Amino acid sequence: MSQTVKELMSIMVCYVKPEQTLDECMALMTQKRTRHLPVIEEEKRVGIVSIGDVLKHTLAEKELAIQNLENYIAGEPAI
Repeated sequence: MSQTVKELMSIMVCYVKPEQTLDECMALMTQKRTRHLPVIEEEKRVGIVSIGDVLKHTLAEKELAIQNLENYIAGEPAI
């Protein structure tokens, strides 16, 4: 390929702050059609969150909710 990175890169980068929710991250990723978001705090990059990170956490929450509902139905204590 003869194109340079500069020709393909995004200039207006979307980012999130550490206090934003995962729902906000997912909405921004969906809206902007991106898979990664830098995390910015006090004008410094402190990390990056990927769509995989968000989905992994969301699935873990749903699995815990399902397990708690199954335990409730079975008369067992919640996790």
